[in-house]
Amino acid sequence: MKINNITSLPKYIYLTIISIVFLIACQSKEENIDKVATKERVKSLAELQHEFVNTRYQAYFHYNMCTFKNATSKEHHGRSSGEEPASMFAPSGLKIEEWVKAVKVARMEGGWLTTKHHGGFCLWDSEFTDYDVASSKDTTDIVKVFTDAFRKEGLKIGLYYSILDYHHTINNGITSGNDVQFIKNQITELLTNYGKIDYINFDGWSTWPTTPSFDDINYGEILTLVKKLQPECLIVSHTYESNLAHAEVPFADAAGRDYPYHPDYLRPTAASDFLQIDWWWDDNNDMGVHKSVDYILGKLDSYNSHNSVYILNISPNIDGGIDDDVFVRLKEVADVWEKPVDLEMGSNWGYQYNVEENLAFMKPCVQSSTHEFVRDKRAYPRAEIAVDGVTEGNTMMEQTSWTLEEEKPWWRVDLGDTHSINEITIFNRTDDAMNSLKDYTVSIIDAAGNTVWKSIQKEFPNPSKTLTVPHVKGRFVKIQLNGTGNLTLAEVIVKE
Repeated sequence: MKINNITSLPKYIYLTIISIVFLIACQSKEENIDKVATKERVKSLAELQHEFVNTRYQAYFHYNMCTFKNATSKEHHGRSSGEEPASMFAPSGLKIEEWVKAVKVARMEGGWLTTKHHGGFCLWDSEFTDYDVASSKDTTDIVKVFTDAFRKEGLKIGLYYSILDYHHTINNGITSGNDVQFIKNQITELLTNYGKIDYINFDGWSTWPTTPSFDDINYGEILTLVKKLQPECLIVSHTYESNLAHAEVPFADAAGRDYPYHPDYLRPTAASDFLQIDWWWDDNNDMGVHKSVDYILGKLDSYNSHNSVYILNISPNIDGGIDDDVFVRLKEVADVWEKPVDLEMGSNWGYQYNVEENLAFMKPCVQSSTHEFVRDKRAYPRAEIAVDGVTEGNTMMEQTSWTLEEEKPWWRVDLGDTHSINEITIFNRTDDAMNSLKDYTVSIIDAAGNTVWKSIQKEFPNPSKTLTVPHVKGRFVKIQLNGTGNLTLAEVIVKE
């Protein structure tokens, strides 16, 4: 029956049709809302750390200019200076299937590629430099080949990127605004052009005294960029600090020493080591497998038992493949290694409060001085630890800022703009020296440097103290002891 006008149908049929159409439309709308909500749902830092820790065992692939310098250098383990011509990078092929096979034989769950090491040579065609594969003897975009191959096999993907860069003269104390923009541009390329990246691994950034410092390049800016591009990409950084001031997953160690952190520290970390004789393949000496089965099993147990993922380096050769004895050793380990059962998420993982409410979170901080290293001459209790989202305050676990003992030591955070401040919360250290933070002044300073509000506190926070502020407009918050001592702060939260 041909119907020219739906309203000409009997009323009950007409109403039935309208009702069905309405229900379908509502269901479709709800499904669309659910899809949007699912798409916008971003896993918390604790959830991402949890997934990372339960991988337990992954692979590094140190493959870059050093691979080919070692093949031609008269010196064993030649290191890239950034002065080598791009043409020195000359693989005879790229057997990426062997890289994937090595990971699967080892029962690892992911692989990490050195996209740019300290020499500055890039394994992708970067728009911002000619010192890359596009100028070499093999123009293959190795980052693309790597990410495509590992993603196809369902493996986790990590991209290593060195902030220190000899070729582009990005070094300690001489880093310019243009250098920072160069770094941001390259990070944007890596996190835009290659699909989902699980981890970005920074190195050469306050890792040792000659590398660019966190004063040269602000971590908060890089964190913001990474999360804007890929909200679920974990930042893993070779800071050797057991806190979250400069990494979402700190690097506990490199080169396979026993777990170096405080034995009670069980937040998620990463650790690396090399299987062969060095990080880079080398034909000047015996490049045979260096680590024994017992050694690797021991390190897996040491790190995994402290919630650290063991990332074992495999050095591809100049043919772009993996040496045969590597497969043998990885298989020997895999045959006897018992992967630990999955951990439950730690109650103190991730951030310990809603960091979006804290105007001071990851903002630039300075303090009057910095205490000597806490551990191993590499980790320093810098000012930024007091705005890293963690309220725990054990100084031996590097969870506080910490000045030298001096007269009227101070700490200050720059909120980046003028805000109407309504509340300041100060978290104290939580060890046996809590009373060191007493008789102190909390000040709000405007953009011109004028103190517009202050409060003198005589009692120490136990463990925290919240000050109500009458909507004072200011840009800086400063905390200063009124006498002589060390100023230590676990966390400072500033709210509007």
